[in-house]
Amino acid sequence: MRRARLSRPGAEARRRGFAHERDLAFRLFKAGFAVVRAPASGSKASRLAYPDVVAIYRGRVLVFEAKAYSSLRPVYVDARRYRRLVDFAERAGGRAFLAFKLVGTGEWRLVPLQRLERVETGAYRCPVALLEGAERLDDLVRRVKEGGNLYMT
Repeated sequence: MRRARLSRPGAEARRRGFAHERDLAFRLFKAGFAVVRAPASGSKASRLAYPDVVAIYRGRVLVFEAKAYSSLRPVYVDARRYRRLVDFAERAGGRAFLAFKLVGTGEWRLVPLQRLERVETGAYRCPVALLEGAERLDDLVRRVKEGGNLYMT
């Protein structure tokens, strides 16, 4: 007789989050990028900076913090996570992005991390208006492949 597995609080949400990270990684891989999804992202590995996804195309490095929600709403990144993502991107000579997936549409929108605004708590917020006007994944992929400027958005 098998025992029922007890689920830890938040385990289902983390599992869904991992699935969205894998979706982003797969789309970038299909587009010709070398891609790594950091299995330690969001874990207790506190000494190192682990982005959710790192994608490289001919030496151009993109670092992603992936978030997925069922509706458009402000997205927050805590200050420590923000600093570590920016530091990772700088060490790699790349650019850090907030990758937002609107669940149900399959669409990824990308906002350079530096465009987020700092709030009173010290966290960083991406307002809905910024998400609505954000670059789509396909457009960023095209721009990178054409050798366009990663810092124009």
